Amino acid sequence: MLSESDLALVNALQVWPRAPWSAVAASLGVRSADAVARRWERLSGSGDAWTTAYFAAPANGDCVAFVTVRCLPGTKDEVAAALAQDSCCISVEVTAGAQDLMLTVAAQDLEALNHYLLRRVERIPGLTATTTALVTRFYSEGANWRLHALGASAHAALDPGIDRQQSGTAFTFSALDRRLARLLSENGRATYAELARDAGTSQATARRRTTAMLRSRVLSLRCEVAAPLVGLPVTVTVRGRVAAENVDRVAAGFAGLAPVRMCATVTGEHNLLATVWLPSISAIQQFEQVVARNFPSFVVHDTLVNLRTVKRMGRLLAESGRATGVVPMRAWSAA
Repeated sequence: MLSESDLALVNALQVWPRAPWSAVAASLGVRSADAVARRWERLSGSGDAWTTAYFAAPANGDCVAFVTVRCLPGTKDEVAAALAQDSCCISVEVTAGAQDLMLTVAAQDLEALNHYLLRRVERIPGLTATTTALVTRFYSEGANWRLHALGASAHAALDPGIDRQQSGTAFTFSALDRRLARLLSENGRATYAELARDAGTSQATARRRTTAMLRSRVLSLRCEVAAPLVGLPVTVTVRGRVAAENVDRVAAGFAGLAPVRMCATVTGEHNLLATVWLPSISAIQQFEQVVARNFPSFVVHDTLVNLRTVKRMGRLLAESGRATGVVPMRAWSAA
């Protein structure tokens, strides 16, 4: 388990992953910015927590799909390991329930998604069936989730000072932007000097292009943490259906529940899907009771319990939930 001071540090970087160490120290009530930086180096070095960046669909024009997979007995680990090496398969979970694996896949368009599923996923030995649901809208995602270890005043001290435009603002990506995003996916706190060096540009250009992507909301930053180390070892995906006229209200309400990491509307048999982090197996029933009480029009179709997260948003994870490596995220192209 992380200490209270470590939880506060992670929470500070959830608010603004690229906050200067001086601002982070001030939010934590610590005098030494260097001491805070060393604590983060320890946490990130051991894989307890990390920062990453990714293009925010649909701002980038990409489509995102949740793909459930059935496997032959004894092949789940091998299939999951193979898929985890794909840059476009950004998350891989081994699940208990009606499905064996759940994947989050990013593709440049529907043609590219079909290409990936037919020519890559469905040709993996041991895989027997897939079901695909396309995301129509995200109501919340991991970048919005918080540990709530800091007060409101501490949050204010971490204001990034970026005048963000509304999502959907036109943005033309260059090859340099994609290189910068890839570098930030490996380390969301990489300095502009490091970004400039590794992307082959100047510091001023690295700063300007990164800020432009963040301002236009086409690039998202987040601080991640090993779930078991914050007392939330149980991950559950809840899938169900709600009448079309109620879907916006129910999805927005779902997104506001503290345990919900991600909530999205999707195509297919289930039109609402949410990922939840919980402290215990028994808390699953308690969460479902809260859902039934607050959203009576929502019908739960199934609950997939995560037995192991193999990969989360590009990070390869050990069974402890700690990060052990990275496969930079990139949408699949049919070209």
